[in-house]
Amino acid sequence: MNLFEILAEKTKEWRDNNYESNDFPAISEILLFAKEDGKLRFLREPQFRAMEVYWYLRIKQKTPDFITLYKTLFPKRSDFLQALNIDKKQEVLQMIMDDEDYLERIKTDDKFVNRNNLESLKESLELNYPSYILALAMGAGKTILIGSIIATEFAMSIEYPDANFMKNALVFAPGTTIIESLKEIADIPFNKIIPPRLYRPFMANIKLTYTKTGEKDIPVEQGGNYNLVVTNTEKIMLRKIRKSKTQTQLEFEEKEKQEQLHANLRLQKIASLPNLGIFSDEAHHTYGQKLGEELKRVRSTINYLHEKKEIICVVNTTGTPYYKSQTLKDVIFWYGIAEGIQDNILKSLENGIRSYSIKKNSESTKEMIEDIIQHFWDKYGAIKTIDGCNSKIAFYFPTEDALLEGRPHIETALAKIGQPTTIVLKNTQTSKKEEIDSFNTLNDPKAIHRVILLVGKGTEGWNCPSLFATALIRKLSGANNFLLQASTRCLRQIANNKLNATIYLDGNNVATLDNELKETYGSSLRELNEKKAEMVTSRLFIIKTEIPKLLIKKVIQKVVKNENENKPVTLKMPTDSKVEQISITTYNPNIVNEAKVLYQSAEGNKTISVNHSVDVYSASLIIAENYYLDQFDILKKLKKLYTEEVPHNHLLQLFEQVESQVCNYTLTTEEIEEALAIIRLTNFDGDNNFKTDEEGRLYTEIRYTKGNDTNFLDKEKTEANANNFGFHYTPYNFDSGPEKDFYINLLNMINEKPEDIEDIYFTGALTDPNKTDFYFEYKGNDNQFHNYYPDFVIRKKQRGKKEGKFYIVEIKAENERDDSIVGEKGMKKLKMDELEKINKNRFKYEIVFAPSNTVPADKYNNVKEFLKAE
Repeated sequence: MNLFEILAEKTKEWRDNNYESNDFPAISEILLFAKEDGKLRFLREPQFRAMEVYWYLRIKQKTPDFITLYKTLFPKRSDFLQALNIDKKQEVLQMIMDDEDYLERIKTDDKFVNRNNLESLKESLELNYPSYILALAMGAGKTILIGSIIATEFAMSIEYPDANFMKNALVFAPGTTIIESLKEIADIPFNKIIPPRLYRPFMANIKLTYTKTGEKDIPVEQGGNYNLVVTNTEKIMLRKIRKSKTQTQLEFEEKEKQEQLHANLRLQKIASLPNLGIFSDEAHHTYGQKLGEELKRVRSTINYLHEKKEIICVVNTTGTPYYKSQTLKDVIFWYGIAEGIQDNILKSLENGIRSYSIKKNSESTKEMIEDIIQHFWDKYGAIKTIDGCNSKIAFYFPTEDALLEGRPHIETALAKIGQPTTIVLKNTQTSKKEEIDSFNTLNDPKAIHRVILLVGKGTEGWNCPSLFATALIRKLSGANNFLLQASTRCLRQIANNKLNATIYLDGNNVATLDNELKETYGSSLRELNEKKAEMVTSRLFIIKTEIPKLLIKKVIQKVVKNENENKPVTLKMPTDSKVEQISITTYNPNIVNEAKVLYQSAEGNKTISVNHSVDVYSASLIIAENYYLDQFDILKKLKKLYTEEVPHNHLLQLFEQVESQVCNYTLTTEEIEEALAIIRLTNFDGDNNFKTDEEGRLYTEIRYTKGNDTNFLDKEKTEANANNFGFHYTPYNFDSGPEKDFYINLLNMINEKPEDIEDIYFTGALTDPNKTDFYFEYKGNDNQFHNYYPDFVIRKKQRGKKEGKFYIVEIKAENERDDSIVGEKGMKKLKMDELEKINKNRFKYEIVFAPSNTVPADKYNNVKEFLKAE
């Protein structure tokens, strides 16, 4: 059993006892506060579980060092050896038989360590202070976890000032990209992590400092308390300065003196801080992936701080807790990529690795890029994050020259699909300040860039939830898992997303990615082929079965065949062109077997044409559907002209040929009145639409991704609703926070003056046309008809013969105001305006645009006017 597995069991026992601690009962108060009605207030499940394990070690195990922890949890020697993975090392076993100190030899004999692959164990044994690794897959929220642990440490220190809790914290990580992501700490809602009585003194005392480039000192009070300092590794690391060729010896010595002086100033300031805890983000940089001089320098820096003033402990976070396939033995909590996908924290990669096989010296790069851009826009073009950021794709290049060669092809491909080249952003070592600033603000909904071109940037620490795809279309180096780090940047999940991520690969990169997946995640990948986001099944119970129908007038279009005689259609071969092909293979991450992790998916291989084409059968279907012709007649004629494929540039000419020969139909309109059922108990064949449970209740089942029920609202848990408005079924499965907020406020509003209101209904989630008539057809940008299900209906009572009016409301995010489909001038609004005009004063329609997760008070003004009107 691994250390993190036995700690999970021990922590569960502690949890079941409500985190009992006679000496420090406030820890129970803090950890129990994290949940409300069984649901976490803010933290995600893996973040909270990791924090639980951390506090178990701090409170129950009294912050043990590496060896003490293992000897405590694995008291039997056989279990101890197995846990350290040395139970099968013959040299170690011989030393045990000879009663020699094998642990000391691992610490001191490098040749012995290398022979037995014990590098990671040697690292752990050399530490003379408590040091733990929290291993969480990318996207699980390591930065939030760090901030939460520090906040709870400071709260415990304020509650127990004389105890051994942190009064200061240093958070460091390599590189500026990671520092940018660490700024997320400042935005953590600590009031959802710390109980109110501890939150107030915590906020009054905490001082958050981010070190700035060029600062020679760290701006904190010498010996002060409750400082949270975030810095680059490079700014505090004891390091040697290398002499450049252009420097004189005197200049070099002066430079070295100044650098050491600045480093010592920063370190001395940090070393003066009492009860210091150190947090290392992306810890594999210094804890396994680089066992060279850099590791020694960082370690010597931490050792220096520990010698000056004893460190409480070191907490390391990483998503890759391996070194050369050896698990780092300090891992106290593990949350892998398979769990991340299952819990919907990461996007799925099922059938998401798309490989292009291009021959050497091929001129087909242009066509490959065109296919990538087209495929990305077809799949993700309209996708936005909940705060309005457009979906993005990142292209990774090995060199600046490769980027400069590929960029014109990318811009040409964008122009072909109607996208401006201004959405392209470069970030390399030569980038200008404006480009770097734009890269750092890609999470801003106002950011215009969607295609990101990178050289040596955009790997670990880059947090861009709107990134749905990565493209690695040149052979890239596998150094330090660069390919894995780059390709998986797109896995961070966004709210309400149902799409998988896509990785586009030059075929030369497949083997490298395969090796990196295998080395980094090892056995965890055995689950990945079957791991999608876990789906949850719930029942929606029908409460109101007799709901009056809504009368509404519609204008329908009718296609009437002309009387004149049909003429046979003839087709001629348009101008021919040679078709070159590129092979595309789609891969799945799969079981580690026969030295492979990536396996071809069920989709198999397929090809794309340089000039793009469609098979003869599909072409005949397109032509026949567009012109109401017999498909098999068209198919027969196309087969006389083509063997298998019809080039795309031929299709337009074929359409023109048919258009000139067939004008055989007339489009007419007719006004009708329909009675729309909010809910249909039976379908058109008379069969029941809903099942009956053992208590005789009608219900239907829905499936949704785990974690996507945060906006559900159960009738039983709703505050006083004496007039029984709404909830024709329960729970209402709202798609977003603004929908839920609008409904709750609307319910309170109409209950203040209920006499004129018949009822209100949430209709936006019941989208099966067999179960409701309340939907409207509109024509989309694709020129096809789609069903639209509005979110809410507010219905007034009928007065005598005067029919009750109703009000239809749609809730959308503010950033969707200009959307061509759902915006204030979008296709849906145009359709509803048309219906509103036809129906005169029978109903009103409004789109409410919410700027945040709640709907502001002024957005209810039109609804209030409707409620007041006679």
